[in-house]
Amino acid sequence: MSTISLRSILADEKLVGSNFDDWYRTLRIVLMHEKLIDVIDKPVVPQPANGDEQATNAYKKYLEDYMSTKCLLLASMSSELQRQHEDMDPVDIINHLKKMYGGQSRTARFQLSKTLFRSTLTANAEVGPHVLKMISLIEQLEKSGCKLGKELSQDLILQSLPGTFS
Repeated sequence: MSTISLRSILADEKLVGSNFDDWYRTLRIVLMHEKLIDVIDKPVVPQPANGDEQATNAYKKYLEDYMSTKCLLLASMSSELQRQHEDMDPVDIINHLKKMYGGQSRTARFQLSKTLFRSTLTANAEVGPHVLKMISLIEQLEKSGCKLGKELSQDLILQSLPGTFS
């Protein structure tokens, strides 16, 4: 994929708030591809104090990456979010967005776990589709950062089956 086509993914799926988790995952992919991920993952590079040419050139490169990252972030947001974040640096933008919208992923994770823990095989239903649904819920929970482990996952599936199942 070319740089343009990866950036277009962000342009097509602008952050509006409710899509934060998907937007953030896509943003990280684009930043990794463009070798800009360090701007949001590593501490801010301080301006070199001495006149060392190599340090000065490295700092200039950092400033270019910083500005490219900030522009990518802002361009991939709704107009309202752009206005709220235009005066922040990239790390502050990400941290602020996580505070604003990070709770939504917690709510989604709760809904998934509630559905999983309350799942039971209904009378006269086939076991195969039920188990596949349970596995899908377990995988979705793991993708959202909630690792259940193999034994607990198996126990959840087994407890969802009626006592008459053998």
